Amino acid sequence: MEDKTVVITGATSGLGRATALQLAQKGASVVIIARNNTKANEVITEIKREGGNGQVVISDLSSMKDTKEAADSITKVVDRLDVLINNAGAHFPKYRETPEGFESTLALNYLSPFLLTHHLIEPMKQTASDYGEARVINITSIMHKSPINWNDLNYKNTTYHSNTAYYQSKHLLTSFTYYLSRKLKERDIAVNCIHPGLVKTALIHSDYAFPMNLIVPIVDFFIGESPDQAAETPVWLALSNEAKGMNGEYIHHRKIKKSWAPTRDERAQFKLYNFTLRLLDKWL
Repeated sequence: MEDKTVVITGATSGLGRATALQLAQKGASVVIIARNNTKANEVITEIKREGGNGQVVISDLSSMKDTKEAADSITKVVDRLDVLINNAGAHFPKYRETPEGFESTLALNYLSPFLLTHHLIEPMKQTASDYGEARVINITSIMHKSPINWNDLNYKNTTYHSNTAYYQSKHLLTSFTYYLSRKLKERDIAVNCIHPGLVKTALIHSDYAFPMNLIVPIVDFFIGESPDQAAETPVWLALSNEAKGMNGEYIHHRKIKKSWAPTRDERAQFKLYNFTLRLLDKWL
């Protein structure tokens, strides 16, 4: 992993932080995109204290403007980009809308990873050309089993349910993974997604609606993993020779699994990709 550069979002806590630290320990130069400068610099300080190399790009990834600017900043501060890990995500218990008019779950969990990846593809293509490969890793979830509300992704005219909004966002990210994996296959860029398992992070303590507000903490208590344990899979997928050539897969605990059938519908993936391009046209 030495000399390789990894960009990771949502790395100031939980799974993202653990992943960033483990990657740095293995010799990667880590760039973290974060909203909170203080927390971000705490992670970089820890990386450097252990002899690693890291830097910060400050951005609010719920903003498409900020996401595009973050990508622009990255292209100016790194010479190569081997791995992009789209990890940032959130569960919003009540309806929230970004200043740009997007429902916040949709914006942070799907639109921002889509846009960030779009703007970082060119440096990743160059890296793949120069060094033989590059990898994109999307952190999705087993909780992706909700249909796409094509007529109202933003919940403008639909009653907002936080769980449904979260599930839909992970469905979208999973479907996007499959489409992009085929699109970039000939450029030696592998695109995969991970269900990280039930991780003991702040997300677990979100204000879920009934009955998930009762179920999730109980299940977490008995089978939840620490961030360090859960980080082993994204670190493995980012750097291992064993994972080289793995493309267009949904992975849990280093094993290839099958996501929900609708996420694997290629016609729906094509529709989603083009729908998203139109939605984000202003920031492309």
